[in-house]
Amino acid sequence: MNLSVLREDEVHLFENNETQFSQDLGPILQTFNIKCEERLSPYAKSILLSWKGKPFYCANEDILYLFKLNRTEQNFLLRILHSMAIFLQNGTCTNLFDISIYSVNIAEAPKSNHVTNDKVENHALVDSVTFKLKCHVTRPTEKSEIPW
Repeated sequence: MNLSVLREDEVHLFENNETQFSQDLGPILQTFNIKCEERLSPYAKSILLSWKGKPFYCANEDILYLFKLNRTEQNFLLRILHSMAIFLQNGTCTNLFDISIYSVNIAEAPKSNHVTNDKVENHALVDSVTFKLKCHVTRPTEKSEIPW
């Protein structure tokens, strides 16, 4: 499986807004839409849907232990989770243990949207997974001056 599309919606930029860091920062929600190139197995879908409200690191462990027999799907799901975590850590200075999965939705989507003569051609369906992650934003640590 290849990760064809990973799109981040509702991007929150905190680096350029210093006034926001002066306040106590609460949790934010970040939405990620993933369009899979191949269909997910029914087993993978049931595991993904069971993650609602689960801490991020528990979802990572689920993938490592529950997908031992299907390495392709395991690697695909690990890449998705790690990409989302790195995005949140870089953009919001959040800790990996402060990320939880707020919701997961799986929908079928056409593999490609070719429109000819006002008709949408029938193509194979693929799965589109929407993750909504909740994380607590922390204030970045200020480095102390090193006396030379």
